[in-house]
Amino acid sequence: MPRLSSLVLVLLAALLYGCAIQAPAYSPSADAVERARNSGIQPATVGSFTIKPGATGAESISLRGNTMASPVGGNYAAYLAEALRTELRLAGKLDPQSRLEISGRLLGNDIAAGGFSTNSGYIEASFVVKHAGQTRYEAVKRADASWDSSFVGAIAIPRAQQQYPVLVQQLIGTLWADPLFVAALK
Repeated sequence: MPRLSSLVLVLLAALLYGCAIQAPAYSPSADAVERARNSGIQPATVGSFTIKPGATGAESISLRGNTMASPVGGNYAAYLAEALRTELRLAGKLDPQSRLEISGRLLGNDIAAGGFSTNSGYIEASFVVKHAGQTRYEAVKRADASWDSSFVGAIAIPRAQQQYPVLVQQLIGTLWADPLFVAALK
């Protein structure tokens, strides 16, 4: 009987405290890589990505009591920087020695996984392009998404988790769709 009581207490503690999970590794968008490759931009470096003080979801995102952490650098600003770095690398446009630098600041980041049949998320960041220290571009970009889900946590949580890289792809896609961003990198 004591073993059963111990098992019940452990299971209850797990339910009350939730689980820690990681966001999936970033999967580059083939479209964004092609756009970067064919855009005529010069190779650039990815500089510092910081977090706006008090930004929602900067360090972790709550998914129905589960904490989803960034697998890169301990925060989602680092995740965003690495995502951009990955796309530039695949496009042949990453040069750590370049005088063209893309930096940014994570302004907000969240996924709502508590809906009955749909869930949603957003990511918002400011981006800056500098050439030899001179600002050529500065803008705030945001991506929003919603997806079919379920009231059942065993379905909703993994679906929400899998949507995070898609949100980041959409955010980076807004950069490549912005002619001012592309012009700043030429």
